[in-house]
Amino acid sequence: MQDFDYLARESNAAWLAGGGDGRFDRYEKFYQSERVQHADEFDLEKANEEYSDWSAGQPSQFLSMLSAPWFGRVSIALFCLYMSCRLVPGLAKAMPEATGAALVAAFIGLRIFHRRRRKRQ
Repeated sequence: MQDFDYLARESNAAWLAGGGDGRFDRYEKFYQSERVQHADEFDLEKANEEYSDWSAGQPSQFLSMLSAPWFGRVSIALFCLYMSCRLVPGLAKAMPEATGAALVAAFIGLRIFHRRRRKRQ
């Protein structure tokens, strides 16, 4: 019977082989830095205990991505795009002239905003 545990990304065998979600890479960096700092009196058991404390104090990668400024900008842009795709056709049926004028004003406003921003840089 063969052991196919190494094929699963989240398995311990895959983690020890360096595969998976990056936990092994973080552990390896921590391990190497501990060996360099405490070269003469390095203790693997103590380093492993310190790694569990260190990793518990690190923010999750998912939360770090969610709190990044680019993620907020992309989320807002996608939300605005979604809402405009839902609202503009309905408004265009009800008030075509007003919708056209609002779209022209919005595009001119965006051009002015970006032109002023480029002049500042």
